[in-house]
Amino acid sequence: MKSICTFLFFLLSFLFSVNAFAQKNEALAVQKALEIIDLFKTEQYEKAYSLGDEILQRRITPDRLQSIWESLATINGELREVGSTAYLFLDTAHITTTKLKYKNGSVGLRLSFNQNWKLVGLFIVDAEPMYNIPDYVNTFGFYEIKIPFGPAGFEGEAILTVPIQQKKYPCVIIIGGSGPIDKDATIGPNKMYKDFSWGLANKGIATVRFDKRTKAYFGKIMEAHKNGNYYTIEQEYLEDVKELVKKVSKKEAIDANRIYLMGHSQGAGLMPLFLKQNKLVAGAIMAAGNYTTMPNLMQYQFDYLMPMQVKTKTDTAVFDKLRAQAKNATKSNLPSTFPNDSLPAMYPFSYWNFMNKIDFIKLAKTNKKPVLIIQGERDYQVPISEYKLWKDALVEHNNYMFTSFTKLNHLFMEGEGKSTPDEYSKRSNVPEYVIDEIAKWIKAQPRK
Repeated sequence: MKSICTFLFFLLSFLFSVNAFAQKNEALAVQKALEIIDLFKTEQYEKAYSLGDEILQRRITPDRLQSIWESLATINGELREVGSTAYLFLDTAHITTTKLKYKNGSVGLRLSFNQNWKLVGLFIVDAEPMYNIPDYVNTFGFYEIKIPFGPAGFEGEAILTVPIQQKKYPCVIIIGGSGPIDKDATIGPNKMYKDFSWGLANKGIATVRFDKRTKAYFGKIMEAHKNGNYYTIEQEYLEDVKELVKKVSKKEAIDANRIYLMGHSQGAGLMPLFLKQNKLVAGAIMAAGNYTTMPNLMQYQFDYLMPMQVKTKTDTAVFDKLRAQAKNATKSNLPSTFPNDSLPAMYPFSYWNFMNKIDFIKLAKTNKKPVLIIQGERDYQVPISEYKLWKDALVEHNNYMFTSFTKLNHLFMEGEGKSTPDEYSKRSNVPEYVIDEIAKWIKAQPRK
C-alpha cells in the first residue's frame, strides 16, 4: 500500500479534504506517536523499546532511548508542552513529527512506523520544516499586515503583503485549492502561495493570502450542516472571497481599480463564478484550473496513479471505493439522506448538488474581464489536457491569455520525468519566470 496514502495526502489536499481512509491511518499514527512520548515522559524506556521492530532493537537500547530523551531537556530546559503532530505516509512508512515545546525553544520528534505499526526510526528535527526563501525575494522590500475577516464564529486573518514604496499598487488575492489549505499552501518545506506572494511583492504587486475556512473550521462547518445549514462552496469559498475583495479595495496602499483574483487548482476552476460574483475585480489568473468536473477528473487521476501504486488486492479495493464515491458525486439532485461516506472526502450531498448545477464553461465564455491561464505541463492532478480544453473552448475570446511551463508540476515547481506525489516533499520554490509572467501580464493591463 506504499503510495496510496501519499496519494491521498497530496492529491486530495488540493482537490478534496482528506478522506476517511487517510484519516484512519493518520489518527492511528498520531495515537502511536503520543503513546511513545507518554512512555518517555513517564520514564518507561523498556516499554518504549519493546515497541520497536527487530532492526531498531539491534541498533539501540532502552538506555540509549533514555539518553536521547533526557538530553532534550538538558539542552532546551523543562518540557512545557507536547504540541501538534504532523503525519505523512512515505516509502512504506507512517511518519509523524510532534512539536515539543521546551522552556528555551522547540524541537520536532520524528517517529517512523512500519506497516505493522512497529517503531522503525526516531529522529530529532526542526520543530517546523524550514521554508526556503527564494533567491529572487528581498524580504526588506515589502511589509505585511493582518486583515481580519469572516463571520462570527468563523473568524480568520488574511495576510496583506505590500511593497515598500509610496504609491498605490495592484493587488492579487490568492485563492487556494479545495480541502483544508492554509494561506501558504504548506506541503512539507514548500509554501507555493508564499512564493507567489513574496515574489510578486518584489515586482511591485501587493497580494493577499488566507487560510480557507475549512482549514480551521471544517468540523464546525459539518456540525452546522447536520443542523440544516447545508454546506456548499458558499461557505468554503464565496463568502470569504467577497469580503476580502471589499476590504482590500479600501486599503490606502491598494489601487481599488486593479484588484485581481488568482485561483489555484479548484480555486482556479471556480474562477468564472468568482468573477461573476465580484464586479470590483479587474481580472484574474487561473493556475492549474480544472476544466473537467472534479469527480470526473478524479477518475483520470486514479488511472494515472494505479499502475504506480496498486500492489495488492487491498490496494485495488481502496481505489474501487474511491471510484464509486466519485461516480456518486456526479449524480444530480442527491437527496439529503445520501450517506457522506459514499461521496468523495466525506463532502455532503449539498456540496455536490451546488457544484453540479453550475455551468462553469458557460460562465467563462460570458466573462469579459482579462484572464491569464497558466499551467505546468508535468501536472498530473490537473493535467495539461485540461489546459488545452480551456484553450480550445476560449479560442475566440481575446480577453484570455494562455501560458504553460514545460518542467512544472501542480505546485508550479520544477522536476524531471513523470510527476509523482513524492516530489512534493522535496524542498523547492516556484521559479522566478512564473512570477515574472504573472507580473508582466498584470502590468500590461489597461488602467480604468
